[in-house]
Amino acid sequence: MNPSGDAEETRAALWRAFDTLPSGVCVTTDTGTILYANPALHGLLRYAQGGLTGLDLAALEPEDAFLPSLPDASGERPLQCLDGGTVWVSESIGPLTGLAGERQSLRVYTDVSHHRQAQAALRDQLLMKEVLFETLPVPVFVKNAAGEYTDCNDAFERYTGLERRSIVAKTAFAVMDPRIAKAHADQDRELTVHWGQRSYEEAVPFVGGTTRLSSLTKAVFCDSTGNLGGIVGVIHDLTEGLPSEERLQAILEQSPIGVSVSRRDDGRIIFVNTRFAELIGLKREDLIGRQARDYYLDRHQRERVIDRLRSFGSVTNMEVQFRRADGSSFWTLFTVNQAVIQGVQVNLAWIYDYTDRRNMEEALRDMASRDPLTGIYNRRSFMELARSQLARAHRFNEPMSVFVLDVDHFKRINDSYGHATGDDALRMVAGGCQAILREYDILGRLGGEEFVVVLPGATAEESRVVAERVRRHLSRMAIPGPEGRFHLTSSIGISAIEGAYDTLEKAIHRADLALYRAKREGRNRVAVYEPGL
Repeated sequence: MNPSGDAEETRAALWRAFDTLPSGVCVTTDTGTILYANPALHGLLRYAQGGLTGLDLAALEPEDAFLPSLPDASGERPLQCLDGGTVWVSESIGPLTGLAGERQSLRVYTDVSHHRQAQAALRDQLLMKEVLFETLPVPVFVKNAAGEYTDCNDAFERYTGLERRSIVAKTAFAVMDPRIAKAHADQDRELTVHWGQRSYEEAVPFVGGTTRLSSLTKAVFCDSTGNLGGIVGVIHDLTEGLPSEERLQAILEQSPIGVSVSRRDDGRIIFVNTRFAELIGLKREDLIGRQARDYYLDRHQRERVIDRLRSFGSVTNMEVQFRRADGSSFWTLFTVNQAVIQGVQVNLAWIYDYTDRRNMEEALRDMASRDPLTGIYNRRSFMELARSQLARAHRFNEPMSVFVLDVDHFKRINDSYGHATGDDALRMVAGGCQAILREYDILGRLGGEEFVVVLPGATAEESRVVAERVRRHLSRMAIPGPEGRFHLTSSIGISAIEGAYDTLEKAIHRADLALYRAKREGRNRVAVYEPGL
């Protein structure tokens, strides 16, 4: 009798039950080593059968620093294939117990790449529609099926003087004279009966209660169920007395988008509108005759524009930085088309000031990577940056160390002084660490009162020196409390990266073990990991 052999056969038989499942399945140790993977997971990640066995899950994390290594809020994450590609999967994890009672995990991966790509394409389409809507030089408004205004673009506000917030959620009867409102409502009613598109002339309200005769083009649109979603309308000015060239000039002057025309042979500007001159910071007459290339901030961006023009004849909504006359810069959505005007080959360019939106997007990205309490990197961003440094250390065979810091008796601080004071203490700990660490060291908050630091290029002994300086600095800080100032201490555990196959998770685990030893030995001290802890 061989009980161990029988148990192994039983386990193998249980695992083979997953071989026919269409979803990827694997069994791992509690440290992340793959003990078994079914054929579906091998196929999904482009591995030959058996090629995943023995690998660490960290080997399946994408090398791209911009891709997350942990599941997002939807439980989805990317995995790296053997050929370097990436697939998105939905990850489910359940506990298992091994033959000897050891902890294991059963992980199920379902391919959601197509779903993610479809979501990304939809987001891009919605963003493009939003940009086009806002940058159209003609006034546009949108009504819902109940006849209430739901949106209008910047050109509508500039043309009528009516602010978006003053008309949204209101019907025409709340915005204009009832007689004029009835005329528009009758046209809307006729349009919703026959659908399609209608054009008609009628007075349009302006700020201050005035009106102006305009031509309106309206069309219905459907919602996601195929029912009437509402009406979109475009306004065309019919003001008399403007010859065609002057009318074109007036339209260009009302445009919220900068417009320029430059010769293709020498790049010299022959026309700009007022908005373009405002963005550059010069008078219109001072821009005429200058070369368009003088206002690109980055030579490489200018070369990309030129290459795109040569290859495709146009550039659409490219993000480009321009230089103002005072030397400052601003971001634009840049569109260029080639044309011939009165026999002269020219480039027609439109620039939309994108600076505020880009700054907002960058601020949102920064907020997503920062711990909201302390302002240092949150766990996810820290792990991403630390893995990049680990990959570099492996590539160039350089040392790297990790230390984990824990505030001693932090619960007592919260219980004695209150959570607001505890939050202030954590903020001061983060600031105190930053004051001692090097600029290129990476500081993150793992959670609660626990912090983690990666020190590129540092051995364990060199990290001990830095950690001691941090510990002493924190112990000397006076923390303001409701009844006066107080002091805190911290314990720190250190681990160096061990070999070319070491992982960040393992190094942090070893640093945690050293931290526990520092706690056992009396706290307010630094301990370096040693085998056998």
